[in-house]
Amino acid sequence: MKYHFLFLSFFICLILKGQSFYFGPKVGPSLAFQKWNQTDNDFLFALNGDIFIESAPLESTNVFYGSLGYRTRGSAWRFGSSNPLQLNATNFRFRNIVLEMGAKKMLSTNKEKAPYYFIGIRGEYTVNTNLGDYEKFGAYFPNKAFVKKFNYGVSFGGGYEFGFRQYTRFFVEIGIHPDVSQQYYQPTLRNVPDPFFPGQSVTLQERIVRNLSLELKFAMKFLRKVEYY
Repeated sequence: MKYHFLFLSFFICLILKGQSFYFGPKVGPSLAFQKWNQTDNDFLFALNGDIFIESAPLESTNVFYGSLGYRTRGSAWRFGSSNPLQLNATNFRFRNIVLEMGAKKMLSTNKEKAPYYFIGIRGEYTVNTNLGDYEKFGAYFPNKAFVKKFNYGVSFGGGYEFGFRQYTRFFVEIGIHPDVSQQYYQPTLRNVPDPFFPGQSVTLQERIVRNLSLELKFAMKFLRKVEYY
């Protein structure tokens, strides 16, 4: 995949240039949202994680980063009804591998603590979903056949970095991650059997679904320092 090649190229460039850099893990919860056509579904709670690298400039407040992680995108339907086609809690989960690249702007030169904001671009690949659990309900529920495997979007947000040791630092980060592409597209389906009136059929309008996630991340990063003598 070209996105993986870009991530690897970024990492190799840091090494070949003999530049110091930070690396580490990021983990935390997220609220996933989806708009199905013009209807907003309920949120889906999930836990996500990344591994990342970022530049470690000596003087500049501009930092470049790359990360590779796991995300659960999706949404939920929450309601109660006697209709057998409606469930009290129905979750739609899209499990994605995510590659993100971008830049952070540190708002202070303080080496012990500093707020920052970031902006980046993402490429995502859907590994699997739970839509197969709903195939028994027919065309009235989403079908995995209409899932778009490759997605892309933007990411932006801010955080706060702190730490009192040069080689180990911490930060907490809040990000908003909207997709530009479609996670799911189902064209108009005609002549679908009507579950309420046997022998009759209905037309189901197209379904267009995009992801939006609000993520909270806690991270630890370690310095790989290059010194010249």
